[in-house]
Amino acid sequence: MRYRLYIDDYPVKRIGDVWTDTAGFAGDQIYVVETRPLIVQRCILMTTDPGDLVLDPTCGSGTTAYVAEQWGRRWITIDTSRVSLALARARLIGSHFPYYLLADSHEGALKESSITGKTDIKEVYGGNIRNGFVYERVPHITLGSIANNAEIDTIWERWQEVLEPLRNAFNSATGQSYEEWEVPRDLTTPPPPRKNRQENQGDTR
Repeated sequence: MRYRLYIDDYPVKRIGDVWTDTAGFAGDQIYVVETRPLIVQRCILMTTDPGDLVLDPTCGSGTTAYVAEQWGRRWITIDTSRVSLALARARLIGSHFPYYLLADSHEGALKESSITGKTDIKEVYGGNIRNGFVYERVPHITLGSIANNAEIDTIWERWQEVLEPLRNAFNSATGQSYEEWEVPRDLTTPPPPRKNRQENQGDTR
């Protein structure tokens, strides 16, 4: 085994041309031909920018308008059915959407600075929605980021103050002289004497 990979180490993955995660119907389906919001969301995010106008000539239950409103797109929907228009209207009026700061604003620049650590604050902002929003970030853990993490030394020093006295007490109680990398992890059986383990290093059984 080369390394241990946890399921939450990479919370994002590359999207290809086969969308296996969009199969099936909408979760809380209220209309007979309602499309899953994830499908419409991916199409809108691939083809439009914040502030663009999205047209849906077959409104249905208003999924396109719902997703467009959520991601800062203007929208126009059309339908001939009063039932579908009533459903779409009720869906939009009764929905709660996440709030994002405009990237082209003083508040957005401060938030971006707190996330990225860059201090690029201007005097005047135009509030242009086409510059996008300050989105949430997903951490990406790599072996390089772990190796170059300056916090490792800080963490090691902090825990050495706790673990070193425990190692000395363990050695005194067992009559051994274990180094920190030699301390046995499994104490269900008495640990073998340190000298015996050194003598048996060439044993391949």
